[in-house]
Amino acid sequence: MPKGCTSINALRSKPLTFSPEFCYTCRSFMSTDFISKLNFRLSSPLPGWEAQRRMSPVQTEAYREPKANAKEAGVLALLHPNGKDLKLTYIKRPQRNTLDKHSGQVSFPGGKKEKVDKNIIDTAVRETYEEIGINPKDIRILGQLTPLYVYVSNFLVYPSVGVIDYEPDYILQSSEVDYTITADLNELTNPGTVQKRDLKIRGFTMRDVPYFALGEETLWGATAMITSEFVEIIREL
Repeated sequence: MPKGCTSINALRSKPLTFSPEFCYTCRSFMSTDFISKLNFRLSSPLPGWEAQRRMSPVQTEAYREPKANAKEAGVLALLHPNGKDLKLTYIKRPQRNTLDKHSGQVSFPGGKKEKVDKNIIDTAVRETYEEIGINPKDIRILGQLTPLYVYVSNFLVYPSVGVIDYEPDYILQSSEVDYTITADLNELTNPGTVQKRDLKIRGFTMRDVPYFALGEETLWGATAMITSEFVEIIREL
């Protein structure tokens, strides 16, 4: 674990406070009460596959059938305050990495579980620190989403949800991240953000792929499926 990292128990118990100016916003996304509700909701039964499959690029059960030799990965859906909303952080993977089957795609910070990680949440926090420079001491873990098997790369992905109480200055790991993308929760929960289009992936055209339109960015695939479950939970609160 990188210098400055803390155990997951310390992360879970870290208190979180927001400036009073953040407590009157649209749908109360910025309020401490909203964060508490989200924390509680993530400890309850999750929407799971029914929410994930809405953004599946192909209709297949393969996402639910991990191989015995599947590698484990942890990713972090990181929230932070910005003006009158909470934002969710994504990263753009470098297009130049030809060995990465997800190169050039929008994803959450995260990566493969390593021996230094005590658990899969530690993996997500460590990778977030390495990829975008967020100090693990600043992160409060709110809970986890439903794991998703990414059969294209043989990774069983475990998504965690965390929050920091400030707008970050990202420090990017250039070999893993081209740039960051942030999306307002109000934007993600807007039905008009979900659209469909044909996508050309590795020389193959996929038809009518559902995606989140984030400005000029196209959020599709496994990260969109994970986001879909998160969005459904947000809409319940």
